[in-house]
Amino acid sequence: MNDQLRALLNRLNGKYGQKYGHLMDDWTSMLLEEIHENFAGLAAEIKICTQAIGEAQTKIKTSQRAVNFGSTREALFYALGITAPVAIAATIISILIFWYAYTEERFQKLRSIIDTYENVSDYVLLMQGGQVIERGGVNYLVLRPAPSKGNMMVGEDYIYDHKNKRVLVPLGRK
Repeated sequence: MNDQLRALLNRLNGKYGQKYGHLMDDWTSMLLEEIHENFAGLAAEIKICTQAIGEAQTKIKTSQRAVNFGSTREALFYALGITAPVAIAATIISILIFWYAYTEERFQKLRSIIDTYENVSDYVLLMQGGQVIERGGVNYLVLRPAPSKGNMMVGEDYIYDHKNKRVLVPLGRK
């Protein structure tokens, strides 16, 4: 056996023999030393973890603040002061989203009409100036015969073409 190893074993036997008051063999003292080294490492890790937990606990306790109220009314106004701005902002955002969706839907309907009927722009003056009435669940455009002299009004007057038996409604001048 090596002299250094023998010296180490003698020191370990002496250390544990003195500590426990019994003479030990080489294997027992080596096992006790291994156990001591492993538990010393674990004890250091536990100490570091305990310190970290203590620091986190201190940070949590210092970041909290106790609030005491004299009455329930005071507590209510405090809570409203905290939650009301968020609730108002959420309500306004919701209203804006619904308004946008509604106007987008209307825009898409109008766009589909314009895309479907290419000459819809020719009817703008008729739509602006025309009068619509309802009779028996049917909508009618109200027109009167055009005056023989003077200006014809778009959306109000018409000319009857006897030759072709049709009604001509002015849509505007080009």
